[in-house]
Amino acid sequence: MSNAPDYLKPYQEAVEAHGGTFDATLWRSKEGQALRFKVFCDFIDFNDCSILDVGCGIGDFADYLVKRDVSFSTFHGVDAMEAMVKTAMNRNLAKSTFTTADVLRTPNFFRGDWITFSGTLNAMDETAAMKLIDDAFDASSKGVAFNFLSNQSGREPKSEDLSPAARFNTTAWVEHAFTLTPNVDFTQSYLHGHDATIVLRK
Repeated sequence: MSNAPDYLKPYQEAVEAHGGTFDATLWRSKEGQALRFKVFCDFIDFNDCSILDVGCGIGDFADYLVKRDVSFSTFHGVDAMEAMVKTAMNRNLAKSTFTTADVLRTPNFFRGDWITFSGTLNAMDETAAMKLIDDAFDASSKGVAFNFLSNQSGREPKSEDLSPAARFNTTAWVEHAFTLTPNVDFTQSYLHGHDATIVLRK
């Protein structure tokens, strides 16, 4: 993937350095990742639902749900990094399948009651990320859940290095969410303002 688009290059480099492992997901900690998954589950009852997890990495969200006895009907994880998908497949997670695909290049790929994005948007251009969420919401039957780094974190930008991630305009995202549906959930209290989650319901 030498001609990888800019938003995938950090992950390509991470896979080259770490293989298909948690370290290549670019999460700072497993605890932070799990907390973001918990926020999704606090808002959404995934039981009896099909889930499409975009940017699934090594399948950690499916593993999180299985270990908590969430009885989803099917889980389909998609990631652009083949090494990550191979690791996810080798975990043999119940009712879960995984596919290598770049959804920005194949937007008609979307299917699922719920479509989730956890950490997936971080290295993307904000306009492209917003279009991706729009497409996912159109294709979902129940809704979309996603998180991103909030620019309303109260932190001084010069004091932190988030590379390759960037903070998004949180107010603009919330306003845009209401152009899609009046049924919007929002929180950024779970990591002291660092991260924000939005849930869009049909």
